[in-house]
Amino acid sequence: MGRDVIKGQNAIMTEHQNHAANQGELDQPAPRHSIVFNTLVAFVVIISVTLLTMLGGLYMADALEGDAEAINQAGSLRMLTYRLAATAAYEPEAIPQQIAKLETTLHSRTLQAALSRHRNLTSMHADIVQRWESQLRPLLNEPIDVLRYREQAPLFVDELDRLVHTLQKSSEGKLEVVRALQVGTLFVIVLIAFTLIYGLHNNLATPLRALTLLARQVGRGNFGGQVEVPGDTELSLLARTLNQMNRELAGLYGEMEQKVDEKTAELTRSNEILQLLFNSARMLYNQPDEPELLMGQMLGRVQQVLGVGPISLCLNRSAGVGSHTAMTSFGLSPPEYCKLPNCAECPVNSEGSMLPSGNRLISFELRSGQEELGSLRIEQPLQAPLDPWQTQLMETLADLFTASLSLAQLGQHQARLALMEERAVIARELHDSLAQALSAQKLQLARLKRQLAQGIPTENLLETLDQVDRGLNSAYRQLRELLTTFRIKVDQPGLHPALMATVDEFSQHSGLDIHFDYQLEHAPLKPNEEVHCLQIVREALSNVVKHAQASNCWLTFDQDRQGTVRVRIEDDGVGISDVQSPAGHHGLTILRERANSLNGTISIETREGGGTRVHLRFPPAYRHIPLTQESVSHD
Repeated sequence: MGRDVIKGQNAIMTEHQNHAANQGELDQPAPRHSIVFNTLVAFVVIISVTLLTMLGGLYMADALEGDAEAINQAGSLRMLTYRLAATAAYEPEAIPQQIAKLETTLHSRTLQAALSRHRNLTSMHADIVQRWESQLRPLLNEPIDVLRYREQAPLFVDELDRLVHTLQKSSEGKLEVVRALQVGTLFVIVLIAFTLIYGLHNNLATPLRALTLLARQVGRGNFGGQVEVPGDTELSLLARTLNQMNRELAGLYGEMEQKVDEKTAELTRSNEILQLLFNSARMLYNQPDEPELLMGQMLGRVQQVLGVGPISLCLNRSAGVGSHTAMTSFGLSPPEYCKLPNCAECPVNSEGSMLPSGNRLISFELRSGQEELGSLRIEQPLQAPLDPWQTQLMETLADLFTASLSLAQLGQHQARLALMEERAVIARELHDSLAQALSAQKLQLARLKRQLAQGIPTENLLETLDQVDRGLNSAYRQLRELLTTFRIKVDQPGLHPALMATVDEFSQHSGLDIHFDYQLEHAPLKPNEEVHCLQIVREALSNVVKHAQASNCWLTFDQDRQGTVRVRIEDDGVGISDVQSPAGHHGLTILRERANSLNGTISIETREGGGTRVHLRFPPAYRHIPLTQESVSHD
């Protein structure tokens, strides 16, 4: 039944899983806004902006490369201009060298590169070159006009200052562009990062916490929780799926709990039924002679287990025709509808077995073969039929009650047969021993009366009286032997305990040393065989004590290869000369009769080394059981 519960649960779970999978495929659309995709887009934007900023910075760095050197060289032109004025005044021979240096600086590749990067400086540089070549350079030729040169030099330097200032402003403008680009990039990145963090907090972290809480509730077996994730993302799809799974699992576990409760109730009921049947069988087995009272006492428990209306038991007593016993589950008195002794008026014989209360009687017959022993009856409303398990339990109880009643009747019948057989055995023993002895003494008394009437001499009368006295003593001895035999008890299972008690009895009262060897532990003898063996042993030991004058006696029980039981009683006494019972003694005759009752033989002979041997051989009853079925089963 436990495997049926597991199979049912597995089937339910498989069905619900398939249903949930189908519903999930049909009802759950694909998310339109992917958190992963949006996050990837945000990271791509951040990386792209960063790369563009880096590229712009690299470009601006390339654009600014050489500007500082150009500014320095432009500044050195101012210094060279003033130095030429000083040189012209004090070292005229060095003027060509200074002029060459100034012109080299004025047309250097650094300034040319700066002019190519800053197109707005080209005209200014051209004006400076023209002023130098047209106004300042001629003043340094022979003859040198120092005064005029000094007048024109500040104007030339002013143009150089404007060039340097303009170049500086242009470079600073590019630096401002780089700074603005970096600041803008930082702002964009921070804005995107905050937007991403806000979106991840709302669309990822918060839903994940809710889903984690729901998962913990599911782990604890609580399937009533639900979680709501707004939007149309992967987590909202997961939330809807988990909610649907929760509902499915709640329904599934509800059905499983219901089925488990049903199966538990069935198992509990089955256990109660088995316990009831076991207790009923044990009670009826322990007291097989009086099953009626026990059956009546069990009716209340039967009604409690079945959960039905009153249960009654009607029994037919075979001892008296028309005599019945009726009792109910509410007591041992007959039910209200019972019409004892007018059983023909019982409602069970009416159409539909209807009672005046509107209920009907449902009967379960107690039948053994062709003999009706009674019936079990339930008062049940028409609209409440019995369940199959209730019907089966009542039928089983009816069979159990039937078997108990049948066994009780059989036991009573066997007890009567055993009593009659025991009386027949007692009568036979009295007839074969005591009755014959008393009959012989009756004949002797009749003879004595005739002798007295005929005036026989006193010697003959005394001889007859002596025979009567010996006969009475023999009859008395036989009576005591019979009383001892009838008082023998075999109250423990098996022959061995009774033989041990007999050996102890004769050893204590006679001083005879009895050596006992019992090898029939695996030979199950019938009670009748055990009694006859015990009585033969007692008779033989009694003869040893009375007539053998022995010191030792050997009592042996064994079995040969053919299964024949062998009993030997040997002594080291004076032996026996005549194996026939002397006149007035019936011991040996009784031994032979008991051996014949066992379908065996007994021999009485002289023992080697002196003494007497009584040897009993008989086939035990269990060796007569046909073994055909056993051999077939082995094949």
